[in-house]
Amino acid sequence: MGELNRQKMLELIEKKKKWKEGGGAARIKRQHDRGKLTARERLDLLFDEGTFVEYGIFVQPDSSLHGLDKVHAPGDGVVTGFGKVNGRLTWAVSQDFTVLGGTMGQNHSKKINRASEEAARNGCPCVYFWDGGGGRIQEAHFRDVIKCTMLAAKNSGYIPTVSVIMGACAGGSAYAPILNDFMITVDKTSKFYLCGPSVIESVTGEKVNDEQLAGAWTENMISGNAQQWAANDEEAIWHVKKYLSYMPQNCNEKVPIYPYEDDINRRIYELDDIIPDDPKKSYDCHEVIELLADKNSVYEYQPYWATNIVCCFARVMGETVGFIANQTMVKSGCFDIDASDKFARFVDLLDCYNIPMITLTDTPGFMPGKAQEHGGIIRHGAKTLEACYRATVPKIQVVLRKNVGGACLPMGWNLFNLDLNLYWPTFDYGIMNPVSACKVIMKSKMKQDPEHAQEMLDEAVKEFEDARTPYAMCGHMFADDIIEPNQTRMMLIKALEMLRNKNPELIPIPERRKKHSVSPR
Repeated sequence: MGELNRQKMLELIEKKKKWKEGGGAARIKRQHDRGKLTARERLDLLFDEGTFVEYGIFVQPDSSLHGLDKVHAPGDGVVTGFGKVNGRLTWAVSQDFTVLGGTMGQNHSKKINRASEEAARNGCPCVYFWDGGGGRIQEAHFRDVIKCTMLAAKNSGYIPTVSVIMGACAGGSAYAPILNDFMITVDKTSKFYLCGPSVIESVTGEKVNDEQLAGAWTENMISGNAQQWAANDEEAIWHVKKYLSYMPQNCNEKVPIYPYEDDINRRIYELDDIIPDDPKKSYDCHEVIELLADKNSVYEYQPYWATNIVCCFARVMGETVGFIANQTMVKSGCFDIDASDKFARFVDLLDCYNIPMITLTDTPGFMPGKAQEHGGIIRHGAKTLEACYRATVPKIQVVLRKNVGGACLPMGWNLFNLDLNLYWPTFDYGIMNPVSACKVIMKSKMKQDPEHAQEMLDEAVKEFEDARTPYAMCGHMFADDIIEPNQTRMMLIKALEMLRNKNPELIPIPERRKKHSVSPR
């Protein structure tokens, strides 16, 4: 190499080193003082060592407004590129708050959009670390900012997309992460809203701070916008890697199967004692899921919101599955508005990425009450039915105890292309509970003979209960089998093996052609 070329190479090395420092040491220190990692530190934690390849390191703002073209803005405030996460190709976007506050100008947005398009083109996941001030006001051109949202909607369900809110993500820029498949918020640093506290106060007079309005706690516990909560940046990145480990590379691939050694005929006798004798007593469905899944494989979806239903990713003999269980410890396992929304979105996620669905049913139905009816429980409940009807992945139901009322439909019903329907002997079914049903049926007779009303009611309840045993239901072909609880994992393993090559194209559909149903959303 000649001396001139050597000088050019050294100049390139120095320039790259300087540009990788982002906004400089002072701003990096401020980032650290807030308990936050820098854009590149986040990518270093995400990607396998030495695999990250960066694109667009020398991009600058292209606007001369307010002298932005004269500002030293490495990468225009965002780092993009690809690498490997646990050995699998992944693209990533990481906003750099130390450069122009991570605001989204034209070139900044173009870099994000290119990453989104390249990830889709190569059929691999894309991860977004959001830490910026929204649209860059000085540039006043938001076509490419808006395109970020359009691509988020376009890629969702095609490639796994994950957003992590690691700082501010406000206004129109909030729509891109909410349209991704999975969103994580970070405690004390996430701020995720359309209208901030100052705007709210000026319009409504209501006073609220950032954390109360849209912090990580709010997004996980109240709004349900987020799917996971993290204590810090490091834990958030752990969640990203954990979530992606359950996902295929894209919707055209099968879920990954990890080697797992176990006796497929192993019986789990702890399950025999998990259902209380008293039908009014609750139990923790997490214990059932942990016993059925491979050891240490359970990862919960939205664990802090709508806790009357539990949704989990897990593995059974190394194969990714989705468990959905009614949590009898919260609202007796009833479906309410929030639980319906949580259920429907999780089913959509499973269906998009070819993940088998296992429901563990124990629900007394939809939550009664004026607030629920006025809030649109019928409309929200309809989302669950639509999601189940549309889903073509392997679907297995195990009825642990109650399967009462309209909530029996989304949890698993033959009309929704259920592949396997299993009952435990503790099964209890009905349009409503026996006492309430018999009071309606016997109302006229009990009025005519009030002296013997209770006796008639007790007799009717007994007759009603005798008619709805699991054996009677099996006799009508509503169930495929009644199994001992200790056999459940063994049956799931065999069912998943049988359903591994299920062909959605062979599922019966109406002859009439249409684009899609009108969603109750």
